[in-house]
Amino acid sequence: MSKLTSKFTYGYYVMTALKKGDNLKTQENDYIAAGTVNWVSQVSFSPEIISVAIGQKSDLNETINYSEHFTIHLLSEDHKDYVKKFGVKSTIEDGKINGAPFKKQNDQAIIEDTLGYLTCKVVKSLNMGDHTVYFGEIINEKVQKDKKALCTMQLPSEYTKDKAEI
Repeated sequence: MSKLTSKFTYGYYVMTALKKGDNLKTQENDYIAAGTVNWVSQVSFSPEIISVAIGQKSDLNETINYSEHFTIHLLSEDHKDYVKKFGVKSTIEDGKINGAPFKKQNDQAIIEDTLGYLTCKVVKSLNMGDHTVYFGEIINEKVQKDKKALCTMQLPSEYTKDKAEI
């Protein structure tokens, strides 16, 4: 990592993607993937499009490719533990993803207690190095709480390239 890119500031978000089981050849149940992401940016006002970079070997990448949709959940300062919780492979149990309550809504997995979320339809994707950059048009959004956002955490952190679980 270069000395200057390690000084960049990033927000932390939780991303989810859901692929309906009836559209999958190998399983009947819905497949849900979730993970911590931080390379997120708005790239267009009209239409509203955001970009996000996802590791090519991740479950999220595969699920987004199948579903062509993803949801970005904004975190508050109360959610610092989510950065670590969602930095590992997802477990879905008893209506929770990695211990966080969620609901299925409009073919998406929505984490219930975040600041809010943006659901996007993929309009383009590009493989860049070891990540895929998805460009998603915002098709739905909801504010769930009005609190200060979790903007940045000190990098390099345990979530950088040398420690990423891919």
